[in-house]
Amino acid sequence: MMECCIVLVTGDRQFGQRWVSELSQVVDSDAAAPLQLRFSFCDPQALEAQLCRGETQIVVLDDGDLDAQMLAECHEQIRDRRAEIDSVLLTAARVPAQNRDYESVISRGESNYGVVYRTLRRILLERTATPFADALREYVYAARDSWHTPGHSSGDSLSSSPWIADFYRFMGEHIFNTDLSVSVKMLDSLMDPVSVIRQSQQLAARTFGAAHTYFVTNGTSTSNKIVLQYLLRSGDRAIVDRNCHKSVHHAMIMSGALPVYLESAVNQDYGVYGPVPKSRIFAAIDATPDARLLVLTSCTYDGLRYDLKSIIDYAHRRGLYVLIDEAWYAHGRFHPDLRPTALECGADFVTQSTHKMLSAFSQASMIHVGQGVKDFDPAGFREDINMHTSTSPQYGMIASLDVARKQMSIEGYSVMQRTLDFARDLREFVREHTAFRPLDAAELCGQELADDAILLDPTKVTIDVGFAGLSAPEVQLQLFSQFGIQVEKNTHNTLSFLVTIGTTESKVLRLKQALRTLSETRSAMQKPAAGQALPPLSEIRVLPRTAYFARGEKLALGGEEGKALVGRIACDEIVPYPPGIPLLVPGQLVTEEILAAINAFVHEREDLEMHGLRKNAGRPAMRVMLPEEADKGLQERQSID
Repeated sequence: MMECCIVLVTGDRQFGQRWVSELSQVVDSDAAAPLQLRFSFCDPQALEAQLCRGETQIVVLDDGDLDAQMLAECHEQIRDRRAEIDSVLLTAARVPAQNRDYESVISRGESNYGVVYRTLRRILLERTATPFADALREYVYAARDSWHTPGHSSGDSLSSSPWIADFYRFMGEHIFNTDLSVSVKMLDSLMDPVSVIRQSQQLAARTFGAAHTYFVTNGTSTSNKIVLQYLLRSGDRAIVDRNCHKSVHHAMIMSGALPVYLESAVNQDYGVYGPVPKSRIFAAIDATPDARLLVLTSCTYDGLRYDLKSIIDYAHRRGLYVLIDEAWYAHGRFHPDLRPTALECGADFVTQSTHKMLSAFSQASMIHVGQGVKDFDPAGFREDINMHTSTSPQYGMIASLDVARKQMSIEGYSVMQRTLDFARDLREFVREHTAFRPLDAAELCGQELADDAILLDPTKVTIDVGFAGLSAPEVQLQLFSQFGIQVEKNTHNTLSFLVTIGTTESKVLRLKQALRTLSETRSAMQKPAAGQALPPLSEIRVLPRTAYFARGEKLALGGEEGKALVGRIACDEIVPYPPGIPLLVPGQLVTEEILAAINAFVHEREDLEMHGLRKNAGRPAMRVMLPEEADKGLQERQSID
């Protein structure tokens, strides 16, 4: 049983000792307690040390001893250091304080310490509850007969089959008996949650600091599409960083909106797209007074974080909504070194891949709605969610969101401290014991972003192996084939390692051993691969929706057809993956630089996937608008302008 510490902050030592003694006696008499509670007290000067202990779960502030200023400072300190834990006011006043940030208020003169104990225990039990996961477990263990979908009927169609029972044993029975139907009313409905799913989402909103939180079982790709569908209509302008996920580009196609693309800073040395320079964002906002939305990705795939507060404030002053894609940053709320998060900076909508860094299943994501969203329409937003949500959701995935939220609410600080320590240790080892080098924010960003206060999420560890004269694709292959290590991604000269809450000391040791071995034997390995130039943005001449749904024609990338591509309008996204950042989007002008980059990626980087290309007589080809379609699309665009 996990021990949870409840700390009273008071300068009245005699009162503190009596408070702890009385509550400890209640604990000793509560043999059936579902949580092991331990009580202590400290003065305000020792609060920081208490907050650095992961087992501290509730801080009680004594206003009978602390003056108003000290009380406010302590409360702010709690929120800055440990936003996820509970803060309770112990008050001598007869009128409750107006500060609503406290989870509860307890009278300082309460003589029944059993009531105090049960109040504090209830606060913790509410935070550690997993309403949906508990209901799912209860239903499965009740072993009810299934006369509904899915057809495998809790796995019975597999377990008795001589042909596929091995798959049933491999996956485990609970994969199948938790795969249920919307017919099971006690498990609520993701389409219209009114009970356990709704309760779980409300707990998630509280944990992540949102006004509303919605569970999504189709990943952040779908989360982005939902938010943009809610906010945008045909012809609306949205200011979007080029370094956004392909789902944002897809949403532009679906909505008929007109993207105003921001050119990201590009580090050609490492083949990395960075954030958009702040001055460029401000200039685009000023130049597009009718824009409705600003979309930014923070942190990026490589871990680069914007100085969001100043950007969001600037956008809000000009009437824009702000969506921050935090797919790679769901963990940011749970350690002071990683804050502030986008919600804390005032973002209106935030999408997070709970599965990328936390303990949820793949595809499990959340949409958070900020506290200050203007005229938010829950019913309308629900309709947009339902347009993208399956009526047959995976219940294990929903349960994993519930459980992942609980874990971060109760031990987020501890697991993130361990994760950051692992990341720091790995960087130091690479720097001191190999011929490679870890890259920091300044090296990844380059000079263009030097004054933009860009930060690096330490859990994304990018290692430059080209520095030692090696090819990153070759090193990636050696790590996998010789050492059984799979990296997150690579460029031509860098490898990216994701340090998560699931990273262990043994995994870190094995990675260190592998990197040192490869460093020592590097003379026998391939020399650096050639890097591909990342071309600048070209003009968006036609609405993405119009270009995508054009009939178009397919022209091969090479030969005379390839030459004819220059000056045409692309119908599809052309995306090298990873990192998944388009070289072209529908409606964009094909330039010589872009065409050269596409050819280089196709012919020189066999380690990458190229999404969006077609085939023409067996050769790689692109779909472009017919001239008459392009002329019509240009007229449509001009009518909007």
